[in-house]
Amino acid sequence: MKLEEIARIIENCSPLALQESWDNSGFQIKLGNPDITRVLVSLEVTDSVISEAEEYGTELIVCHHPMIFTPIRNIDDKSVIGNYICRLIQSGVSVYATHTPFDKCDRGNNAYLASKLQLQHVEPLPGDETGICRMGLTDGDYTVIDFVRHTADRLSQDIRQYRLTGDGMDRVEKVGICTGAGAEFMEIAYEAGCDLFVTGDVKYHTAQLAREMGMNVLDIGHYGSEISFTENMTEQLRRETGLMVFEAADCRNPFTVIEPQNTDVSGSAGGI
Repeated sequence: MKLEEIARIIENCSPLALQESWDNSGFQIKLGNPDITRVLVSLEVTDSVISEAEEYGTELIVCHHPMIFTPIRNIDDKSVIGNYICRLIQSGVSVYATHTPFDKCDRGNNAYLASKLQLQHVEPLPGDETGICRMGLTDGDYTVIDFVRHTADRLSQDIRQYRLTGDGMDRVEKVGICTGAGAEFMEIAYEAGCDLFVTGDVKYHTAQLAREMGMNVLDIGHYGSEISFTENMTEQLRRETGLMVFEAADCRNPFTVIEPQNTDVSGSAGGI
């Protein structure tokens, strides 16, 4: 299958016309229009992801986060991005990113997360002019803290990575969602009557405002809210292209949980 055919398949689901003005979705590196036999799907391009592409012999990486956001003045293989570009070109690997278009589309990040969380009657969040956010109803009787645990369980994530502002004993029926960094939509979710807003990258002052408003906000992290992109896109490309499509194994969270130190009776401190 030709490279541009795969791009058209992705864009049938998430058209580039949907992207925000600041975004840079589409080809990050395009090496002609060769026949593609193997594709690697990743949240973003990293050193280890490039190594996986080289190991699998893939000709294309499909990622969510664009590798290039701002204009490049020079390509220096001593810099992180410059090194990535040099390695990818030398290895014959093209890169295609679908970022805000995939956040917005019907089979994209927000719709998929809503499905993973078993929300019902999912629709665009009223008042969100970007079309990114979603809103749905829970499928059971939950308190806020119940739904936090439900989220961690459904996403197979460590609940210690989560942060919550609000009242854990409030009842939750209507949930708003914005994958990635969606704190700017918190007040819109409040006006829409959401009992809980799930997103990532919530700043301190936004959390304080939410608390004063009486709005429950669950920050599951940028990574936590978007890592399901890899399984979602992998499933779609396997189904629609029939190619060998690999889900990157090393899409890791840059943050780690720090365990409290354990001190034994002799007074020696345990490690992290």
